[in-house]
Order: sequence, then structure tokens, then C-alpha cells
Amino acid sequence: MEASVSLKKIGKNIEKESILAGLSFGIERGSITSILGPNDSGKSLLLNMIAGGLSPDFGSIYINGNNIVNREKKIFSKIGYMPQYINLDENLNILENFQFHARLYEMNQKLIVERISFLSEQFRIDKLLYKFPKELSFGFLRKIMLVRTLLHDPSIILLDEPLISLDLKSKNRFWKFINKIKDDKTIIYTTQYLKEIENIDERIIFLSDGKIVLDGTYNQLINKTGNLYKFVLKFKNLNDKLFNELSNNSLLIESKRDKNIFEFYGKNKEELFKVLKNVLNDNLIDIEINKIDLDTLFLNSTKE
Repeated sequence: MEASVSLKKIGKNIEKESILAGLSFGIERGSITSILGPNDSGKSLLLNMIAGGLSPDFGSIYINGNNIVNREKKIFSKIGYMPQYINLDENLNILENFQFHARLYEMNQKLIVERISFLSEQFRIDKLLYKFPKELSFGFLRKIMLVRTLLHDPSIILLDEPLISLDLKSKNRFWKFINKIKDDKTIIYTTQYLKEIENIDERIIFLSDGKIVLDGTYNQLINKTGNLYKFVLKFKNLNDKLFNELSNNSLLIESKRDKNIFEFYGKNKEELFKVLKNVLNDNLIDIEINKIDLDTLFLNSTKE
């Protein structure tokens, strides 16, 4: 199946600094792709380029097989883009903002009325249509931005951290709606928070410093942890001799010392027991054992 969105060796520099470096991947229709990463990892920039707001300095972006550099109207009419920032016209009320947006996409009046009514009810903003943006909270404005993004029924939906400032009910309503329409759409969603998407076993791409460091479904990435454990041993006095003895174990993964604390990773608890044989005396104060989760896997994948 041909990818709905394809990136081929995309690169972007800002003020001579590389923000995105050689990204290549494809996303098929009927899927949700979540792009995670810390601030300044390039998530928002990537969505903006796919939407056509910015051009890459290197590489090519294809929408349904068409290179967006050609700026064809038929390509961009398929895209709905919700940025992080609020860009509603403050001189128009919410209904007028929706109508103006719909006319940009040459929707007929009957369809405009139907879509505004349907989406406003879905996201519980039908009572806000005659209010102006400056009268509403940031959370309400985010929901309005989402409705505007979906108004022309795009086949490719780009959402830049859409759940910022939304309450729990609104978040649940969002995911219920997205899951209802996803089979017919290509949805690309950015966030900094793994908790937002961990119950959806769809594709996850982790970005760090403009590069892809992890790529797979939630379950696939969890399996990559390989039942890895993190062990932390706290001592009254962790001297150099004891540290060297503890570290001299080929089974340990990435051991390190922080004053009187010895920290290491291992595949199972047997490795801990082997270490403990050397330290079972009154010098050992405390033991902490944590199974590695996806957050930790990401942090380990992005270490400098």
C-alpha cells in the first residue's frame, strides 16, 4: 500500500542549526502516528512542513504521491492542520471563523451548516458559536481550533499537541471521536506525554535532536525493553575498591556511581544477587528495583 504521507531525507536548518536531519518514513491511510519528543525536538516544525507552512531545506515530502513543492490546491485541500498556537481571527466570532475557514476550502453552504452543527455538538462548543475568541479560555479555544481543523473533512489530519489545557472529559471525547474516524484518515499527532497515547497500540515515533530514535507500536517498543531492570544500591560508604568490585561483572549493563550510590541495569534479578554477594554487610543501607518502562527506554535512547 502506498503511503499517504511520505518523507524522504527531510532536513531543516534554522539560523545555521540543524533542527531536523535526514528524516525518512511513510505513513499509511487508516492509521494514527504519534510523534513524541521533548521541547525543541522538531515535532512542531515537522508538522508545519507536512502542512506546507514551511519548506524543507533538504529532501522531499509527498502527499498521496504528489510532491508538495508543486503547491497544488488539490493536495492541500486534503490536509487539516491544527498548530499549537491560536490563530483565530479575533474580529470574528467563532461561527464566522468557521464559515470563513470553510469558504477557503470551497465548501457549499449546506455542507458548512451541517459540519459546524455536527462537530460543535461532538466537542460541546455549540453554545460558544456567537462568542469572540478573546471571551474564551485557552482550553475552549483549543477545542475550537480542533473543530476548525476537521471542518472540511480532511483525509490527512495533523494535530500539534491538541490536548493542551483540555479537561479529562474533553480528552476522552477527543479520543472517542478520533478512533471513530481513523479508519478513513491519516492522523499524525504530536505530544510530549506518553500517557496520552499508551492505551492506543498504534505507531509511535520518538524524536530527539531532529532524529528518529525509536519507531514502532507501543507494544513493540515495550518489548524492546527486554524485561530490563534498574537496580540502585545505597551504601554508607562506597569507596573506590568496592565500586571496582561491583563494576567488574560482565552481566551488568551501564553501571555508574554517584557518591555512595551504585546504579546499574540488568536483565533479571539474578544479576542483582551476584552483586549482593559482594556487599552483604552493614555497609549496604537500601536497595531499589524498578522495571524499565517506555519513558526510561526513550530517555536512555536520547542520552548525549
